[in-house]
Amino acid sequence: LLLAWHPLHHCWHLIWHPVRLNWLSLKRTENIMSITRCASSSILPLLLAVAAIIISSSSVHSQQFQQPPPSQPLGDVLFQLLDKDKNQKVTLDEVNSQLNMLEMMFNPVEGGGGDSGNDEANEYKQLLSGVKSAAPTLFNLLDVNNNQSLSKSELAHVTKFEKALKKGGGMRELLRDVFSILDENADELLSVEEIMDGSANDQVITKLSTRVHELFPLRSDADELKDFVTSSIESIAGGGAVVDKESVAEGMKWVDDDGDGHISKKEVAKYYNLAGKKFMEISKTIKQLGPMLAMFGGMDMNGGGGDGFKMDL
Repeated sequence: LLLAWHPLHHCWHLIWHPVRLNWLSLKRTENIMSITRCASSSILPLLLAVAAIIISSSSVHSQQFQQPPPSQPLGDVLFQLLDKDKNQKVTLDEVNSQLNMLEMMFNPVEGGGGDSGNDEANEYKQLLSGVKSAAPTLFNLLDVNNNQSLSKSELAHVTKFEKALKKGGGMRELLRDVFSILDENADELLSVEEIMDGSANDQVITKLSTRVHELFPLRSDADELKDFVTSSIESIAGGGAVVDKESVAEGMKWVDDDGDGHISKKEVAKYYNLAGKKFMEISKTIKQLGPMLAMFGGMDMNGGGGDGFKMDL
């Protein structure tokens, strides 16, 4: 500013002292040029500095905007989503209610989305149907203190399960060991008889329970997981009251691709990869949309529920 003010003052002084017109005109021109040079020399660096700050700030904000916030653990998001009445516990009724809502969301829209869209929706509906069937068993497994509700810490085991599915997480190794324990004759094939014997053999159940407890210590000791392991094996027969050859053989068909009446390691690996991939896709979607859906606590597709958001269709 001082550098700019000096030529201005000099110019004003010359104007108010009469001198020859040509000389004045010449000096005015020189001083104007001097003013311009001095002002430019002082202001230009300032403008460049301001521009640099603005560009740097914009770059930082742009990077911050482009980087998505870290997602919450799957168990935490599920707790927010399933706890409809926000009383810090999740009941089986709340789980079933939200599963019903999700199932309705995947109902194919008649005449919309094309065959591929309907096929994908039906695929998710079948998956959700399986989850609904297993929900009571899984709920009881996660209910560590047996108080008929799930806490945030209990649902954290779902996060551990998600991590176990990733490479080196331990789930693949667990599945191999379970297969080997059930495969009594070590021919790398599971027969109807081996599956039936496994569900009724206490020694086999103990081995399986111990192995499951090593990766998922959901109870104080492995013996407390025996009922869960037994019911898991029996679920192959459809979860009915009667477990016989016919029901087990029927239940094996969805894995028995070649229809030889046995389950091979290759077939188990195929469906493990398919189920694991689908689980991770759903997990990603839940972690992205779950917190937003949880804001509308008590959402009910049929207009029922508590005081939260209602969606009538």
